[in-house]
Amino acid sequence: MKGKRRTPMIHLASDDTDAPTDAFDVIFITGDAYIDHPSNGVALLARLLDDKGYSVGIIAQPDPSSIDDFKTLGRPRLLFAVTAGLVDSMVANYTPLKKERDRDRLSYGEGMRPDRATIVYTQKAKQAYKGVKVAIGGIEASLRRFSHYDYWQNKVRRSILMDSKADILVYGMGERQMLEILSRLGEGRRLSGICGTAIAVKECDPSWLELPTYEEVTSSKRRFLDSFMAQYTHQDPFRSPPLAEPYGDWHVVQYPPALPLATDEMDYLYELPFTRKIPHTGRGAPHSMEPVQFSVITHRGCFGGCSFCALSMHQGRIIQSRSVESIVREAQRFSSHPDFKGTIDDVGGPTANMYAMGCTKGHGHVMAHSIRTGEDIPIPVATKGCTDPCLYPACPHLDLSHGPYREVLERLRSIEGVNHVFIRSGIRHDLALCDRGFIKELCEHHVSGQLKLAPEHTNDRVLAIMNKPPLCVFEEFMHTYKETN
Repeated sequence: MKGKRRTPMIHLASDDTDAPTDAFDVIFITGDAYIDHPSNGVALLARLLDDKGYSVGIIAQPDPSSIDDFKTLGRPRLLFAVTAGLVDSMVANYTPLKKERDRDRLSYGEGMRPDRATIVYTQKAKQAYKGVKVAIGGIEASLRRFSHYDYWQNKVRRSILMDSKADILVYGMGERQMLEILSRLGEGRRLSGICGTAIAVKECDPSWLELPTYEEVTSSKRRFLDSFMAQYTHQDPFRSPPLAEPYGDWHVVQYPPALPLATDEMDYLYELPFTRKIPHTGRGAPHSMEPVQFSVITHRGCFGGCSFCALSMHQGRIIQSRSVESIVREAQRFSSHPDFKGTIDDVGGPTANMYAMGCTKGHGHVMAHSIRTGEDIPIPVATKGCTDPCLYPACPHLDLSHGPYREVLERLRSIEGVNHVFIRSGIRHDLALCDRGFIKELCEHHVSGQLKLAPEHTNDRVLAIMNKPPLCVFEEFMHTYKETN
């Protein structure tokens, strides 16, 4: 799993220092400004690979009008890893009314991210170096891994793997996948069969679940729905089969999702030495960093199952939580940072108050290589194998205790030098009603000005279609919140 160089290194193409003369093992190309912060996917993977002995280069927001920026760090020894960034490039560049946005909060400046950045960057990288391997990932690649409706063109587009001609697509959070990909490339092995990835193949294995063809989903809304429901109900990393979508003589095969990270792995990953510094370059500084510079990520995943949300197709429904001690250690290190003023900006994840929650019916375990030690470790089977909604209606097998999250918040408040601990991640108001003590604590200590909630709608029929609780639940929360506050 190790690279062949002597010392770890992460080198940003815009650094004043000269790049090393030896080839980088992997070079990331990203549509975002690079920020060395655990909320940045490229930073998370770069720190992991660096810790495992790989040399890592990063090209942030290259100019797509030529291949010059793509050759800044030379040809990678193993592969280019391409991402449009933390959001889909079309969402970053356009409003829902299809007007150009006047600001890109994840960028050094305006107009730095091309439309369909994953495709553009991949093509430029392959143009710069013939035969180079390219992996694509991030939210844009994840959610476009099969045929998909494209709002901007009002048509069904092919898998982004086919359009970009990348060698492999990484979907979801990519730690296990990237370590396995680099290990195989270093040993000259094929990239087939890696969980959490998709590739294009000529032959379809009989054990794979075959989806409707691209031609079928473009001509029939019913077949499009059939395809999506097959994808949506086969996102279980423990039980789902590979899915294959035919494209003439080719198939895009998606292998089952990568196994969730154990608590020990989450602790290791998020305690890697991120600088959390806001980069100020000749191109300006990204607008998004300051509000989250001293935020703490407590967990991944969301079992909310909102029908308009993509989280279950990306991070998955299984909550992967860090330990309380790991979270406290991270916050304690803030006091030595020159920019820290005593305020922890946020403590949470996709849904803040889902920390340490999950299904109580999972049983047994499967073995996986630890991203920390490389040794085999047991990963608890975290689900009972059903595809039923977890929250709407609420499943009786769901552990909804807020105790662990309240412990985290209490421990953070007691750290010397910490004056405020705010929660700015989304809170499920229906979950909060399960623990009135949490609502009291929230009001007393963790609201910065106003509490922000997303009831989504006021019409019960629409809310039901959204897989959200009826309006009366939100009204009950509002009543409780006002009484408590």
